[in-house]
Amino acid sequence: MTASYILGNLLGRAAISYALVWLACWLLSRLNWRVAFKRSTRWYSLLAVVLLTLLGMGAAVSRRGGLA
Repeated sequence: MTASYILGNLLGRAAISYALVWLACWLLSRLNWRVAFKRSTRWYSLLAVVLLTLLGMGAAVSRRGGLA
């Protein structure tokens, strides 16, 4: 595995995690995308993105023994 593969995998998982957090914020803000964007950039939302990313990486590693 190359470093670019691992970095790409990590960035892809982070993007999907951010999309999930934004979707939750969007639904909680009654479908107002501007409010959802502001909520999704707060520190606790970014913490949720990091945790979701790490959980996804952990699940991939534990299931297959690697990132592939």
